[in-house]
Amino acid sequence: HYCGDVPYICGNCNVTVEQVGALVGPSGAHLVAGLEGGYVAEQLARGKNAGIHKAELLQLADEKYPVAAETFEDILKAANNGAMPDKIALLTPRQVIPASLVEYCENLFGKENVVDAQDVFFQQKYEKSPAEIELVRQASVISDAMMRVMLAVLEPGKLETQVAAWGYFAARELGAEELGLDIIVGSGEANRSLIGKALNREIKRGDWVHLGVAAKVDGLNSCIRRSVIAVESPADVTAEQKYWFDLLEGAYKTGYESYCQVARENLPAKLQEQSLVDYFAAHADEVSKRIGRPVDLAHQKPYTGTHNSGYTECQEFYGAITLESENSLGYRFVTMLDVALRGIGNHWDDVVIPGFDYLVIENTTVKEGPKVETTTLVPINVQALVGNAD
Repeated sequence: HYCGDVPYICGNCNVTVEQVGALVGPSGAHLVAGLEGGYVAEQLARGKNAGIHKAELLQLADEKYPVAAETFEDILKAANNGAMPDKIALLTPRQVIPASLVEYCENLFGKENVVDAQDVFFQQKYEKSPAEIELVRQASVISDAMMRVMLAVLEPGKLETQVAAWGYFAARELGAEELGLDIIVGSGEANRSLIGKALNREIKRGDWVHLGVAAKVDGLNSCIRRSVIAVESPADVTAEQKYWFDLLEGAYKTGYESYCQVARENLPAKLQEQSLVDYFAAHADEVSKRIGRPVDLAHQKPYTGTHNSGYTECQEFYGAITLESENSLGYRFVTMLDVALRGIGNHWDDVVIPGFDYLVIENTTVKEGPKVETTTLVPINVQALVGNAD
């Protein structure tokens, strides 16, 4: 996995440039890297009880290296105590594993002997150890600082990239070696991207601006996202703008309280997502009258409101809370409570709510038994922090 599965199995290896994979067999965990990336893997995976192998199969396509490489077949034997295995299971989703590698395995073992075992691995990664939870808390401290400093420097006339630069600096200054995503700063119409990274675009006075950061510590993620208006004082936020902030803050409060109830009472997880759908549906008539056209407000909730996290910010492929989540929650794990509302439909120019593009509140939460903790501490409404370095 480009950033999640390999660090989980073999230690927080610095995956860069070339592909890196992991094999788990009777002889333990084995890290497989390209001929250049293998050195990087050795830097951080040594001492992690992982055998480290360099394979041409994973090297850059057209470069040549004077490095003694192993065949993939020999690496498979090493993972299986010296014997060639009869079959192989895929732990990482097929959406992520290179198709060429899957094809290579199918040619070796036959298609019927390359089996999908992702669900077992998903469940293993979903539950976190106390040490992993503590790393998420540490990452949350850094994410808080990143968001706080970006808000402090945000002002009309700055470029999105200039605001993001301060977030990147804070992350590195506080020891975050990597991030779960490129820093998000989207102003004006760029809010329609929902998750677009900062670009060389000027932030104009009165713009809606959404910001997102995701610091990682030893591979474990935290995340914060917020929306603000680019004005010098909270008093400059218009009544129309404040209406949408109040609406979304009510949705976030509803989702959080429902999440706590589901955790506390061991209820089906789907009830939490249902609470968000019901909240927006209950405000549909009010919004329809406000904008002068009918709108299915629940449909303007752009995605599932709560997703699993860990060694990736949102690419765990498991654990999101949907209306089909019949089971109760796990015991100890990390989620992102990500409550948002969009003003567009299926396409960029498909305007559903005129004058409104996107608004978001996202926090990192930890569940341990019946208890829920929000580990990111920046206020829900951060408008007073815009341009404020105090």
